[in-house]
Order: sequence, then structure tokens, then C-alpha cells
Amino acid sequence: MRTPPEGYAWSRFGQPAYIAGSYDGAEISDYYPSPVELGWARNIKFDHDFPGREALEAERAAPRRVMRTLVWNGDDVVAVFASLFRPGERYPFVNMPRDQRGFMWADTVSANGDLVGVATSRGYSYSYLQMLSLCTIDVRHGEPGTEVTVDWGTPGGPPKAIRATVAPAAYKPDRRRKDLHQV
Repeated sequence: MRTPPEGYAWSRFGQPAYIAGSYDGAEISDYYPSPVELGWARNIKFDHDFPGREALEAERAAPRRVMRTLVWNGDDVVAVFASLFRPGERYPFVNMPRDQRGFMWADTVSANGDLVGVATSRGYSYSYLQMLSLCTIDVRHGEPGTEVTVDWGTPGGPPKAIRATVAPAAYKPDRRRKDLHQV
């Protein structure tokens, strides 16, 4: 575990809040998505002046990243667990269904060796029988069905490449507005 980046606030318990995972951002803002990346662009009103308005207008006009779900390859996740019981490289364990360790876990997401996103909020879905995470990912790699790699591990430790497939966020289809006459 490493010390938080410059500018990171202390936790409410008076201890520094920690960040773990393979992603090693230079600034705390590298870890958090913008309102546009979260899909809130339609709610942003530019009818008044506010700090950051110009940057937000530019991002809304040409977003660089989008929020998606990553579906982790089950065989690769099982290989992380198997490493805990075999000689050789051992990877950090994957808490299931979710991390309960009190810190943020952020992993590098790559495509063809290039950094294309950051995966956070990983958890196992018993309903879908899949390991899922949220990912702020470059628009050009954000199309559902795109194959990417999550680098599971910590800086300086052995990385485990976990294949993942981009899917929509939210992952579960919203059927609340379905026409009941069609059912």
C-alpha cells in the first residue's frame, strides 16, 4: 500500500486514506471521474459562471473518457486465487464479494500495452457469476465488447494480466420503464 498522492485528504479517523492497486496516479484527481465521465453531462447547466466552467464546457463538447463496466475473465481471476496455493509468483488476493479493507483499489486498464483507463469498485456478482468493476476508460476503447486488460497487483509487485470485456454501465438493464402492455 502506498501513501496517498499529493492533495489527498485525511480520513475521518485522522489517518491518511490509502489507495492500492496497480494504478499509480500522480494527483488525486487522476482517481476520480468528472461529471461528464459519469454520464451527467445532460444535467450540467451553463446558465451561470462557476470555477472550471470553461474546462467542463470543453469536456462536454469532446469527452475523452466514459464510465463503463468491465467483465473480468473468470479463468484469470481463478489464476489469482490459485497463485496463493502454489510456489512461484503470488498476487494480492481478491476479496469477495467486495473489498472490506478500508481503502480504494484502482487498477490500470490497458489495450495493446497502452494505458486506456482505471478500474475501480470491483466486486463479485453472485447473480451474474462474474467479477465486475467500474472503469473510466478512453472513449475510443469504451465500446461494449471491446477487449482490454486489467493489471491486477500493486506497483513494484508482480502484475497479473486479467482479460476483461467492456460492457455498459449500469451493467444490469433498466427495465423500469418497460411497457406492461407488451408483457
